[in-house]
Amino acid sequence: MTARQAGVSGQLRSQLRGTPLHRWWRYAASAAGAFRRRSVLDEVRTYSLFIGHARSGHSIVGALLDAHPQIAISDELDAIEYVAAGFSRRQVLYLSVAIAEHQARQQRRKAGRDGKVYSYFVSGQWQGRHERLQVVGDSHAGWTTRRLSSDPALLPRLEQRMAGLDLRFIHVMRNPYDNIATMMIRGERTFESAFAQYFDNCAAIVPLSTRIGTDRLIRLRHEDVIEHPRETLTRACGFLGVVPSEGYLEACAGILYGSPSRSRGQVTWSDAQVEQVRANIERYEFLSGYRFEE
Repeated sequence: MTARQAGVSGQLRSQLRGTPLHRWWRYAASAAGAFRRRSVLDEVRTYSLFIGHARSGHSIVGALLDAHPQIAISDELDAIEYVAAGFSRRQVLYLSVAIAEHQARQQRRKAGRDGKVYSYFVSGQWQGRHERLQVVGDSHAGWTTRRLSSDPALLPRLEQRMAGLDLRFIHVMRNPYDNIATMMIRGERTFESAFAQYFDNCAAIVPLSTRIGTDRLIRLRHEDVIEHPRETLTRACGFLGVVPSEGYLEACAGILYGSPSRSRGQVTWSDAQVEQVRANIERYEFLSGYRFEE
């Protein structure tokens, strides 16, 4: 779904995002698109959403999964917004697929607040196209977590809207020191602000995970994605019900750095701040094992 198809400029679309006019346009465009592609969308078996924190590596995991021929994952659609607004199952599926295709045409480039442009394009694979599409999803983890946590009625509404599909959730975690540091660097935030948002989100994830259920939730560590991509992607694909080929795994592994970025080294930490994060890590089982030194 491009700016040309929308009939408005990208700048104007950005200004309209979240407004009633924006949702009206998306409703009309997705209704028409969903009708045109209904035969493909009706073959989808699984819808997947990401939960967790911003700056944790969800975008790259989503992009790597999108390179699989049977998976389409959009980045930062904020699908729950459209579920809450009354969009149909086909419309939400269509939006995820159409935006994933558009992002693939842009070679999965993403501009960071630090001015850098990151590309998660996997050459020779299936980003932007598919073969027997089985899994559709969106990787906007932060907003999905906040929306589902702040309004308990949204998860049942999502389940009702996606009735007939296998609903799956992916939680990508990253070393909290790196996550908080990245929030500080890219968001130009203070330690106190980044720390508060990070652990407020952790507190929300615990009851949300319980409501989702262990059978519908997989937790992946960003560090494992980078250091052990084949094993981690095989596990993620199995969770989503598809089989990864050797060529797919090799191509995905080929775009990753050999070790995860240690953003914590780019900011100055006081001993008190290191200890404050460490003490809070101990409160959450899913953060077990993360340390400042490792």
